[in-house]
Amino acid sequence: MADEKNSDWVYLIDQESGASYYANLKTKETCWELPEALGGGAAEDAQYVKLENGWFQYTDDETGRPYYYNVKTEQTMWTLPEDAGPGVRLEESDAASSEGDNDEKRDQVSEFPGRGDFSEYPKSFADDESDDDDEEAAAEARKKEEEAKKKLKEEKRAARRVKILEEVLQSERAYVSSLETLEKVYLVPLRTVADQPKGAIFSHTDLDAVFLNMKILITVNKKFLDDLEKEYENWPNVHFGNIMKNAAKSFRGPYTRYVNNYDQAEKHLENLKKNDKEKHRYLEVCKTHPDANGLDVRSFLIMPVQRVPRYRMLLEDLLAHTDSGHLDEEPFKEALEKVMEVAQHINEEKRHMDEMDQLKALATRFNDEDEIAKDLVRLDRRFVKEGVLTKVRLTHHQKRHVFLFNDTVIYANPTGKGLQKKGEIPLTNGARVEILPKTDSQQFAFALVDGKGKGYTWVAESDAEKNEWYEAILAAIKGVKMLERPSQSADALLGHVASKTMPQRLEAVRAGATLMKYNLRDGKSAPRWVKVWGDKICWGDVRTKDCKSELKLPEATAILHGAKSAAFFKQQGAKKDQDWLCFSVVFKSRTLDFAATNVQSLLDWYLALAHLVPNSSEPLLDESQLRARIEGML
Repeated sequence: MADEKNSDWVYLIDQESGASYYANLKTKETCWELPEALGGGAAEDAQYVKLENGWFQYTDDETGRPYYYNVKTEQTMWTLPEDAGPGVRLEESDAASSEGDNDEKRDQVSEFPGRGDFSEYPKSFADDESDDDDEEAAAEARKKEEEAKKKLKEEKRAARRVKILEEVLQSERAYVSSLETLEKVYLVPLRTVADQPKGAIFSHTDLDAVFLNMKILITVNKKFLDDLEKEYENWPNVHFGNIMKNAAKSFRGPYTRYVNNYDQAEKHLENLKKNDKEKHRYLEVCKTHPDANGLDVRSFLIMPVQRVPRYRMLLEDLLAHTDSGHLDEEPFKEALEKVMEVAQHINEEKRHMDEMDQLKALATRFNDEDEIAKDLVRLDRRFVKEGVLTKVRLTHHQKRHVFLFNDTVIYANPTGKGLQKKGEIPLTNGARVEILPKTDSQQFAFALVDGKGKGYTWVAESDAEKNEWYEAILAAIKGVKMLERPSQSADALLGHVASKTMPQRLEAVRAGATLMKYNLRDGKSAPRWVKVWGDKICWGDVRTKDCKSELKLPEATAILHGAKSAAFFKQQGAKKDQDWLCFSVVFKSRTLDFAATNVQSLLDWYLALAHLVPNSSEPLLDESQLRARIEGML
């Protein structure tokens, strides 16, 4: 016969939470876990609780919630099954108990506060299977427990994936709605104001600087949202993979341009509000528009900057919850790759712009700022360090302000009005740097020798400063040598550049890139943002990516590779870019002369333009021929 104190325990359901618990009729004790008197306490002893009709109670590892599994029907439930015996006695009742005793115990059950009257459940475990059957059922339950848990995890994973897909659509709806609100509340009214013939508060120039290509972003993302909405009609059997992949391809140009202009746009907006109270007041009034929800224009302008990282997070989450071999798996991977490329491209362009800003700022410190800027500001130039060194020439010792860049050294003489440039030492064509032996007059000296063999002696104030300059100049020279590789290194230079399909190259030139553009009039070069838009090649300001100049590609007569145009040699026969990086687009009335910044860019632009101008009067090269030509020129 069962232990008498164990027979006082019953298994009940809490009416408020629906969870099961244990109650002792004699001591009025209640507990959620299996009582120690019934074998609870140890983790291995409390893995399951056997109920009636083949039902077992388990605890979910992740949530801690109880769930129920039937070893006979293989059914799994979160709520206690009706045929599992809710409120049953945990031990067999004494068959000899009188009806009065049973009434007394039913009264005891109903005394538990908040638990309700469970007297309607007088069932017991008297009809439990035999001990052998119990062991067999328990073994079967243990065997299938892992399968049940695995199935549960798969269901949770699938549910999470569905939730992420919903989040993709909902977040895009909210984002596009915000962009449309910006257009409705701020952009359209401000453009209307700027159109006023007299007394306009804002000018179109101001609005271009602040909103840049916002209209293009709205168009791109509305197309993305429309495609998602159309696919959503098939819910829940939707496939967002290809839609997100195609959208990611269209993000590169517009988002790169917008994000890299954002800091300048914010500064311009701040100056407008700070210097003109009427402009500030007008923007504050716009904020009170019901659709704006109290958000100022800055709150809307920052949204596209935050959007690309958000796309990356959503795609990474989707991939993590998409089964291998799923129809969307590969498209999601490609979409994520494209989004990461967009983010990388944005960062690279931002770095280029920051470096050019730094060079422009340095140019303002010289007396002849404009002339210095023309020579100093180059797309491929980086500032490294500056400081004061003593230039020694025979018996002359002169303090000079020295600027080290990745490809040259400029030294200047401080004056009352600024710096006066005194000379420049290119780090090209075999330049070298050496530490000089210590002497009484030159304790911390080093020599810099240019490519023609002319030497310059510099003296620092300390051994540490001398070493810093030596290491920095040496690193710059090594960097230049990497770009001046001999022909035997051509394989190494070209080998790491993977081949692309023509659609990929067309996508690259349509997204746009920074190229050096040469001027036929004087041969000077400057960085320009260049892109193919429809049937036109367009170019303009690098920072704003505003392409105001354009020519129709169908009117082009030839595509040339190499420095074949006279524009490349107007500067006394010397140009800044290597021949193999140069290419030209020839028209009847003029020639566009460009230099790419690297091998990949050169391949993209030449091959894409050759595809778009198939009737070139000059022989066109395919990829293998172009690679061979570059190798020969190196």
